[in-house]
Amino acid sequence: MTFNITSKELEHIIEIRHHLHRHPEVSWHEIETTKYIRECLSQIDGVEILEMGLNTGVIARIEAANSGKCVALRADIDALPLDEAWKSPYKSQNVGCAHGCGHDFHTSSLIGAAKILARMRYAWKGSVILIFQPAEETTDGAQVIIRTGVFEKYPIEAVFGLHNRPEVETGKVVVKPAPLMAAKYNFRIVVHGVGGHGSMPHKCIDPIVCAAGIVQNVLTVGSRNIDPMKSLVLSICSIHGGTPDNLIMDKVEMTGSMRYLDPEVGARALERLKSIVQFTAQTFECTADFEIVESVHAVINSQELLDVAQKAAHAAMGPDAIVESPSCLATEDFAEYMQIVPGFFFWLGNRKPGDEVYSWHNAKFHTDDDALKYGCQLLANCVALYN
Repeated sequence: MTFNITSKELEHIIEIRHHLHRHPEVSWHEIETTKYIRECLSQIDGVEILEMGLNTGVIARIEAANSGKCVALRADIDALPLDEAWKSPYKSQNVGCAHGCGHDFHTSSLIGAAKILARMRYAWKGSVILIFQPAEETTDGAQVIIRTGVFEKYPIEAVFGLHNRPEVETGKVVVKPAPLMAAKYNFRIVVHGVGGHGSMPHKCIDPIVCAAGIVQNVLTVGSRNIDPMKSLVLSICSIHGGTPDNLIMDKVEMTGSMRYLDPEVGARALERLKSIVQFTAQTFECTADFEIVESVHAVINSQELLDVAQKAAHAAMGPDAIVESPSCLATEDFAEYMQIVPGFFFWLGNRKPGDEVYSWHNAKFHTDDDALKYGCQLLANCVALYN
C-alpha cells in the first residue's frame, strides 16, 4: 500500500507553504512560525503536540492503530537574513528576511506527511515523532531539539528528513548511500602583537602583517596536505583589526570555516591548520589563539536504511524517480540526529523542467509547488515502510 496525499490535502499544504513564505523568520526568532505550525497540527485529528520546553520549534507525535517501531521525521523552519528578489504572489513581507533555502517547503511537506499518516493510522504500525526544528541555518537547532530529551523519552529507532534540491527536476529524488553533505568546523583566530605609532613600526609587532601571513599559509592545507582526490574547503571569512592611519593595533581577529566529507581528511586538516597558525605567528613574533566555535558532523546516510529509503522513493514518486548527484560541501545539522540513531536524508528535486537554477541562499531562489506532494508522500512512506 502506498501513502498518497489527496488533492484537497495538497491544496491546503500549498496554502500553508505560501503563508510560511510570506512570513519568514530567522533562526531563534521563529515565534509566529511556531504558532502557525502548532495551529496547523492542532487541526489534524490524531496529532498530539508534545510540550518539550522549546521557545521556538514544535515536536508532535502520531500513534498508529497497531503497535510497532517509533520513527522520527524532521523539517527545519527558519529563514535567512536575505532580501528576496524572486517575484511571486506570496513574496516575503518581512524586509530583510526570506525563505531563500526552502525551509517553508520542508515544513509544509512534514505537515502534509502528518495529514497522510494521521488519516491512514489504521494502515501502518508504530508511532512517529514529528520534529519541526528551529535554527538550522545557524546549525545549532538540532542540538537544542536533542537536549529536550525527546530521543530518550520516546523509543525513536530511526530518523528521516529531506532537503529540496533546485539542481534536480521536480519528480526526481536523490537517494544516496555515500556521504551526502559535509562536516564543518567554524573557527576563530586572534593574533596578538604590540601596538604603537604607525611611524615607528620597529617598536611594534604588527598583527595585521602576521594575519596576512596566516591567510596565505593556511590556504596551502588543501593543496599540499590533503589527497587531491578528496574534498576540503578551508576559508578565512572575516578579518577585524586596525583603526586610523597612524596606529598599529595590538590585536587582529579572524574567523573561518573548514568543510570536508572524510573524517580522516578533517582530522589531518585541523591538525595542520592549528600548527600553521601557531608557527606563522611565531615567525612574525606574535602569538595566536585558535578556537573551534562550532562543529557539525557530516550527513552520512545509514546503509541499513537504504532499502527503506529506496522503497519509499519508489512508492511516493514512481519507479524511475531516483537519480544520481554528487555530494555537496554544504552542511546540515540533521547530521546531529544521526549520531544518536540511524538516519537517512533525501535531496528532493524541486525545479520545473526548463526553469533556471538558483541555488540555496540566492536572492532569486524559489521552489516548485508541484514538488510538494512528493515531499509529503516521501516522508509518509518512510514511516509506513520502516515498520
